[in-house]
This record gives sequence, C-alpha cells and structure tokens, in this order.
Amino acid sequence: MAILLLLISFSGCKKMIAPEIIKSANDNNKFWITDRAGKKILTVDGQSGKILGKQKFPSAVNDLLLDSEGRLWAVFDGQNGTLGELNPANLRMTSKTPLGYSPSALAFSEKTGTLWVTQRFNNEIWEIDPLGKEILSRITVGREPVDVISVCGGAYMLVVNNLPAMASTDFPVATRVDVIDVAGKKIANRIMLVNGATDARAIAVCPDGKYAYVTHLVARYQLPTNQVDRGWMSTNAISILNLSDFSLETTVLLDTPQRGAANPSAIEISPDGKIIVISLTGSHELCVIDRLALHERMAAVKRGEKVVPSVEKWEDIPNDAGFLYNIREFVPTGGKGPRGLTIFPSGAVAVANYFTGTVSTVDLQEKTAKTYTLGAPLTSTKRGLGEMYFFDATLCFQQWQSCASCHPNDARIDGLNWDLLNDGVGNPKNTKSMLYAHRTPPSMITGIRKNAETAVRSGLKFIFFADAPNEVAQAIDEYLKSLVPLASPYLVDGKLSTAAQRGKTNFDKYCASCHSGKYFTDGKLYEIDWATPKDKVPMDVPTLVEIWRTAPYLYDGRSFTMREMLNIHGPEDRLSSAELDDLAEYVLSL
Repeated sequence: MAILLLLISFSGCKKMIAPEIIKSANDNNKFWITDRAGKKILTVDGQSGKILGKQKFPSAVNDLLLDSEGRLWAVFDGQNGTLGELNPANLRMTSKTPLGYSPSALAFSEKTGTLWVTQRFNNEIWEIDPLGKEILSRITVGREPVDVISVCGGAYMLVVNNLPAMASTDFPVATRVDVIDVAGKKIANRIMLVNGATDARAIAVCPDGKYAYVTHLVARYQLPTNQVDRGWMSTNAISILNLSDFSLETTVLLDTPQRGAANPSAIEISPDGKIIVISLTGSHELCVIDRLALHERMAAVKRGEKVVPSVEKWEDIPNDAGFLYNIREFVPTGGKGPRGLTIFPSGAVAVANYFTGTVSTVDLQEKTAKTYTLGAPLTSTKRGLGEMYFFDATLCFQQWQSCASCHPNDARIDGLNWDLLNDGVGNPKNTKSMLYAHRTPPSMITGIRKNAETAVRSGLKFIFFADAPNEVAQAIDEYLKSLVPLASPYLVDGKLSTAAQRGKTNFDKYCASCHSGKYFTDGKLYEIDWATPKDKVPMDVPTLVEIWRTAPYLYDGRSFTMREMLNIHGPEDRLSSAELDDLAEYVLSL
C-alpha cells in the first residue's frame, strides 16, 4: 500500500494542539482533523500536505459527519451543546441548532433522511430534520451514549453506551448497545455485552452490513488484584454483533497472552472489508486484524474444529488472548495516545496522536509510520504530561492497563467493584472518581491511604506492578489536581430546580454535618451500620461534587440510583417519599 504523505507546517510559533478525530472527505487527497485543545477543525490535502482551511469554534468538536447528501455536520461540546452545518469548502458554519448536554456522535439515516445525535449526559438520542432543523424525536438510551451508526439501510441505529447502567453488585455487569428502530422511534433491542464490559468507545460496520464491531474493555473485576499477568485484571476487546438478529455473536480479545492491547478507541474497516483497524490509546499503536480470517476462524469453532490450542468451544473465545494468533498485528503510530483514524482507498491509515500533537500515516504492508507535527503537544506542559501518563499503559507490566482503564473519561469511574488488597481480601469496593481526590484526603473508601499522592504512587506499584520514576507520579498529581467538575444536568439554567431547592432544606438538616464545606465532605471516617459484616470498618465520607456522574452508589455500588441509595443510607425514617425525591434531586444537582 502506498504511504499517504502529509507535510503539515505552521508558520510562526506553534500553539498547543490535541488532534482527536479524523474523517475522510470522500477524497483520497483530503481529510478533516479536529483539535480539541484549540477547538478547531483543519482541512488537509493528504498528498501535498497543504492546509486547505481551518476554523475555530466556541467549543470543542465531538464528532464530524459527511452525510450521503454531501453535507458536513459537527456536534459541539458543552452543557448546551449544538449541531452545526458546515460548508465543506471553508468549514464555516451555515446553521446552528441547540441540542442537549454534550452531544457526542452523529449518524444519518438513508431511509428517513434524518440526522441522529447522541446526547451523552442526557442519556438520549435525538432525531433531527436536517432541512428544518426541528427535533423530531427523543429516545432514552443507555448510560453515556458515545457513538452511533446507521445500519440496515438506515432502518436502525446502533448506539454505543460507554458505561454499565446497573448496580455493581448485579450479575452480569456490563454496558449495552441499543438498537433503535428508526421508523418506530423506539428501542427495538438492547444487546448486553459480556460480563465486565465497560468503557465502550466506538462502533464500525463491515461493507456487506452483516456485522458490527464495538471497542471496549473487559474488566476481570471479580478477581483480587494480586497480579496483572495475562490480563488478570483488565483485557481489551472488540465485540462482534450479528445484525441479522441484533445479537452478540462473540467477544474477541485484542491482547496476546504476553502483552495487552490497552485502551482500544476508534475502529474502522477497510472499504474492501478485509481488515479491521483499531487505535490503541494506551499502548500507542494500531491493532490490525484480518477480518476475513477472523470470521473463518469463528466459523471453524462453531463446526467443532480446534483452531487455536486454548479454545475448545465457542464459550472459550471471550477469555482467550490467543484467539487472534497470526491474524492480528500491532503497528506503532510514532506518537502518544492515538485516537481517531481513517482508512483511505489506497489502504493507508491516518491516525491522530492526541498527546503528542501529531498525525501519523501508516503503511500497513510495510508496518511503518511517518509522523508529522501539527503544533505544540499537550505533553509540553506538566499537566499534559500527567494526562498522557494517566492514559499510558506502557508504564504497566506487559502494558495491560493504564490508570484510565479503571478511571476512564477524565479520571472518573468504570461502574465496577474491585477487590484491591490495600485493606485485605474479599471485600470489593466501588471505583471512585479522582475528581478532587487531592483536595479531600484521606484516599480510598476506607481511608487506607493518607492522601492522593500516596494513592497515586501505590497504584503505580501495586496495580501496574511497575517501578515508575517519581517524576511520573508528580506529573499525574498535576493532572488530577487540574480536574474540574462538569455542571449537573439536573440544574435548570444553571440553578437549582424547585424540587432541588426543597431538597436542600432537608439536606442541610440531616446530611450537611458530614457532607460539609466546599467539597461536601468533612474528611472523616465513620463506621456505617448497613455494611456487610466483613466490611465493618470506618469509611471515608465522599465528596458529593459531580455525584450525578458517578453511579452506582455506596461503597459497594449496591444502589444504581440516588433514590435507591437514600432508602439505605438516608433519613428515610424522617422524610416522606416525596421529600426523599426532592433530596435526591438536590444531591444530583451538586
């Protein structure tokens, strides 16, 4: 395959840039690339390297779509997100439509001629008339929808939800893919992925429309975290969905038995359907799979044949890191944190290296990459360097996982319980958000670490099983200290709703003695009377800031909703059901 040559240069001083999404302009000589740090879109000529255009916007771009009518669309981040129609020639916005909280992904239905937009923090997908810009329908989907794709000629939409939407004491615990009936404007099916599936990122469909492929992690959260070898804690996968009946065909691990393929992100399938390409943000490479050989191997297992030594039957596939042996290759991108990618008709792959401010072009036959600098990288600051380390699985023994494997989405939560060994074995606890961790000591649910600095260094040692330099931990500290909360979707025009105002009165009366101060915690430990016997130890009072984002609740995640939590750990004997509803509304507004 010919290498797509990019020679991209900026005159004068370089500004910080974080390239994230790459979309082909249906032209082998041109593509668009988004810059999250600069809130820009660049149009690039792939052969000459000339920047054909660039536009800055008020907020970052979350997705781009060139529909079948030749119209270019973008969705822009924020509590009051927007849909913009752009002129493909100069990227200027020709229309702007208000949307919900953090619109995250776009798709176009050829059947109805309508746009479909996922609203991440509203947990919805909206149908929009591209001509009149009216919102035609709103459908509630799973938790934090992050990608959507049109299938079956536009008759259905597949929505990828990032996180599990259930108590972490349930079984199985996994995220789902929602199947939207476009004509019926409803969920036609919900495909649950394998137990432990979390941090789902992206979806692609093969050219013949028979299968879809979803990138995600498979956490081995039911095991104690006493080792990392062979994916003991975390594995990295794609799930294959059969579109004939909208079912989960199987899940395939991208890892090998000796090393992880950490943090799969974007996924694309070549126009001829022969290869699958996945960007691995944690291990800084592309995973390239022979798609036809993969399906031949799957069919052989169904026939009862033994295609790899460790797979005896169909049910073994999701737990076998050797299933892709000899039909999968890894190609370094030459940059750090690859995210978006696109495959050109020539076979070349262009990939955005988020942390190093570069774009790489990869020759999949030669297994070589050429890397071109777009601007000053995020890693030129200590905070940006810490963010890169937080996502860097090469710090981990055999690169199985990064900090972001358990704390995805800007160091928040994965919705799972983990049996960390810092306070004994057999007492799994819910993953905590790292927001304000450095400002609200002690750390860990039982306060076993005196502060977040200690917890970061302990994590590198006992979760990564690595001896990282202190400079790495210091940079991670800097990144975590820089985290800021997102405004709650429960607010109305940035203010408490009427119900939340009523709830605040009872919060101040019954809850504020422990959940006090700027961060809604007094920083103390208390023994709780509803813990299971083996967990009868004092526990930390958690901050309530941004708690709307961190379900499930309580130390073991037994309550998925705030209202359920208040029935266990709240003044339920002193408040009516309506008053508890108001109290939940207030807490979720923080």
